[in-house]
Amino acid sequence: MEQLPLPTSLGEVESLIRALYQPNQPETISQIQDVLQRLQRSPQGWQLAQSLFANRDDNIRFYAALTIIVKLNRDSPGLTEDESKELLQNIVGWVIQSLVEGSATFVVKKLCSALVTYFIHFPQHWPLCLRHFIYCLDIGRGAPVEVLDEALQTSLLVGNLEPSKLKVAVWFATSLVEEVGKTDMNSTKYLNVHNQLAKNGPDATCLLATGFSLSSDNYIQGETIHCFQAWILYAQRVPSSASALLLLDPLRQLVDPAINTFADPDLFQDTAELFSDVLSNYSAFFTEAHYASLAAVLDSPWAAEKFRQLIQRPGESIAFGLLMLAYGDARVADLIESTDEQSQRLLGRLVGLLDADGYLVGEDTIFVPALEFWSTFVETMIDAVYDPSGPNTSWRQLAEQHLRNVVMNCWGKIQWPPVEVFAEWDSSERVGFSDARKDVADLLQSVFAINGGQLVAFFADLSLQSVATRAWAEVEASVFCLGSLSDCISENAEMDAQLAKVFAAPFFEMLGGGETGIPLRLRQTGLQLIERYKEYFERHAEYLPHALNLLFIAVDDPVLAGHSARAIATLCLSCRAILTGEVEAFLGQYQRIRSGNGTTNDSNAAGGGGKVLLLDSLAEERIVLAIAGIIQAISDEGRKMDMFQQLYGFLRADFERAVNLKADPGLLNLADPNYLRGVETAAATHHQPRSQQGGISADEVALQIALRGLRCLSSMAKGMQDVMERIIDLDSEPRPLFPSQGKLAPLQADIIGLMAEVQRTFYGSSEVVVCICNIYRAGFSETEPGPFVFPPDMVTEFLVSQAAGSTPRPGTLLSLACSFVGSLYRGPKAVVLRQLERLLPWVISLLQGLSGMSLSLFSTEPEADTEVAQNGIQFVDRAMSKYPEVLFQIQPQQMLEFFFLFSLEVLNGKEPLPKGAAADFWSAFISLKPETPELQSFITNAMDQTLGPLIAQSLMQNIGGNAARSELDKLSDPLKKLVVKQVHAQQWLEQALFADNFPSKTVTSEEKTMFLKRIVALRGARATNAVVREFWLACRGSNFAYAS
Repeated sequence: MEQLPLPTSLGEVESLIRALYQPNQPETISQIQDVLQRLQRSPQGWQLAQSLFANRDDNIRFYAALTIIVKLNRDSPGLTEDESKELLQNIVGWVIQSLVEGSATFVVKKLCSALVTYFIHFPQHWPLCLRHFIYCLDIGRGAPVEVLDEALQTSLLVGNLEPSKLKVAVWFATSLVEEVGKTDMNSTKYLNVHNQLAKNGPDATCLLATGFSLSSDNYIQGETIHCFQAWILYAQRVPSSASALLLLDPLRQLVDPAINTFADPDLFQDTAELFSDVLSNYSAFFTEAHYASLAAVLDSPWAAEKFRQLIQRPGESIAFGLLMLAYGDARVADLIESTDEQSQRLLGRLVGLLDADGYLVGEDTIFVPALEFWSTFVETMIDAVYDPSGPNTSWRQLAEQHLRNVVMNCWGKIQWPPVEVFAEWDSSERVGFSDARKDVADLLQSVFAINGGQLVAFFADLSLQSVATRAWAEVEASVFCLGSLSDCISENAEMDAQLAKVFAAPFFEMLGGGETGIPLRLRQTGLQLIERYKEYFERHAEYLPHALNLLFIAVDDPVLAGHSARAIATLCLSCRAILTGEVEAFLGQYQRIRSGNGTTNDSNAAGGGGKVLLLDSLAEERIVLAIAGIIQAISDEGRKMDMFQQLYGFLRADFERAVNLKADPGLLNLADPNYLRGVETAAATHHQPRSQQGGISADEVALQIALRGLRCLSSMAKGMQDVMERIIDLDSEPRPLFPSQGKLAPLQADIIGLMAEVQRTFYGSSEVVVCICNIYRAGFSETEPGPFVFPPDMVTEFLVSQAAGSTPRPGTLLSLACSFVGSLYRGPKAVVLRQLERLLPWVISLLQGLSGMSLSLFSTEPEADTEVAQNGIQFVDRAMSKYPEVLFQIQPQQMLEFFFLFSLEVLNGKEPLPKGAAADFWSAFISLKPETPELQSFITNAMDQTLGPLIAQSLMQNIGGNAARSELDKLSDPLKKLVVKQVHAQQWLEQALFADNFPSKTVTSEEKTMFLKRIVALRGARATNAVVREFWLACRGSNFAYAS
């Protein structure tokens, strides 16, 4: 885009300014702005601004004021003292001229901003800026600052101002304190600015007092309120106590005049905002006398009418409610322990804020702020109640009565609206309503600490009363509140008598469908209640059958299936020992669910009849997890294996079906629930509507059947994990976990064989690899034999069979290998060594596969797959730390050379996770203490001849500026080990620091030498990290030190 030529006359400049404020193409506006900004930045900018003020066009005068601000910010250091004083007199004169000539408000305010900018740059030339500005307004022209010595007192000067000039003075005072407040109070650059502003405090007070006194001019009073608020909040931030007092004492004298403006309807909004803001952010500003005055206002007939309006129209009168809450927050500790009638009336109204008309959030906007206040009230009350050194608690009965009313109001407010009302809400209103319910739950948990037993009994009785009247919204709210208390009481048997009222047979019959018209939300909340109180059902097994029957009935409802399946899993895993006698019934239920037993009316269903009900994949996984958990708890090993094989048989059939369908797509039968399960899962995966499910290929269905089976098998593996705490004798020989006789060995072989066949059939699927890895991983933490505690040789065989470069998700496989090697160390050493000897070459081959390189050439891209790089290095690190001889005996030896160079390349890279793994590896390598002299000699030679200088070079490249700041601590570890363990470390580090490719040019040779001396002298001490960070900052440069 070509630049416009600079204008050659004032008229052309004015034309450009007018064009800037007229409709134009964006490119044209950008060109005009560029020209005008060049003019502003030019040496003639000062003269241009002065010339533009001669024009009475508001836009031109506004741009003139803007030009003054730009020039002050850019070129003020170039002004002499006389020039700066002349400029001040001119700007003040332009303000008065614009006011007299009736310029627009935005022009006058921009000129006031220009004056504030002048004060920030020249506080020493304009110390009493506010008094001088008021004086000039009084005399009607700009005057030298020196004439102030002969001027009247500020109070008299302000009293002489006519309303239009008083208004401008208030604008300037507001802009002054707001703009100065944006500068850094702790910076020496602005220290004098803030000190001089504090000296203007008494003059500001005189101005504000006059503004408050003009009861006939609401506009000036409103501007005065805004100005007063700005000065108070500035005074809060002043660090100097002397400056703060200079401001605070005069400002506090204006509180009572400000309170008087409450009565003016036109000023109420501004006044309420002022006091709410100061009460919330600077409550210490008010004295006890001020608080007494505010309390009297809030207890007046005027306040009673305001409260009535707020309760009836909470969306329109929220300012008064926020004022009440701000006062309550500021005085909460006193209100809790106050028993006088005035305080009790105020607390009663604060309770009433939770019962305003309308639904939460959308209509009632005061509820959430009020809830926050009562949360603070409860937390403060808890501290007071349990404070052993506190006063007597004669106030507690009154406070608890208020809390009971709070709870009752909250219970009424969180009731769900009718479906037709909820359907009209937008997404933000729905989310806000749900969030408010969660906030109520948090409040109830806090209230429980004060009167927990009464709270539980209240909601238990309330739920029963609501059930009797069929008030479903009330029942749901009661059950929700009981559920929110589960973390407080679920493990406490003292509340069981109250819970028994709820978990009685009628409750389950009602939720199970025995009652018509039960809202879906109530059924969902009821299921969640069962899940939350799993410990109760452990103690009271008599209620367990009712609960599980209800949950399995709910599984048939597509909307409730997910909730009920999760509750089934939670309940069964918690009560597994109680339910072992019912495992056959659970298997029967699972078989019924898998077969799609039950139909709904759907004219589009295959076959023209009802549509088969199918459980979604996640819900099925949870049910399988629940059944497997119960099977795990069976004490009789023979029965346990029989039940396991029955459950496994369902999944085995899925695998066979998937493999066969992949081989023969013609087997797909959409009338068969076993195939429909794959169709439904495929449709959900691709977000396809049911009407388009016919377009899903047989291959996709086969894959989804296999994946669904693998995920369920993974759930089985989790469920079969041993949950008993067992004593492990670290000195004894490890007990074999892999019996070769009985049913377990052939079962494990069958599971592994099936997984291998599924992977071969769906070889390109990364999801298959992830699922299989999860199944293997489940057995690594076990200390007892089990179907998924596979022999190490089987696991190793699976891993090494995964070809580098062709198997998807190599990073996941390496992560599995890391977990596997960690679990191996509990076994006999010979077994461990045998696995590591096979796994290490495989791991390094995967690292080489990042770019398909040969063993001898190093041209990989370590950052091509960060997961592979990180997990590969971590595996070698873990193997080396325990059995270093395996690493150094690897064949061919070029693999070891490759890995060393690879990990160094990663250490030089940018990816933080692999880089951290490489730093850990080298830290461990440098610290190795081999058991044999041969191995020690090998490591020493490698360090002295090659690795030592390379490690030092990599560390210095990073610390010299290439590393991120967050990586420095991790990189300091190998540096400290190098200095402590290697005699040539100082030589290597010095070579790296003074190498030509050192990344930073900002540090001198002396600084490098000093850094090295400090590092060596510290000998690996903790302070090394700080020295590294300082040197890194120096290498990055001072500008980066600020940015970071």
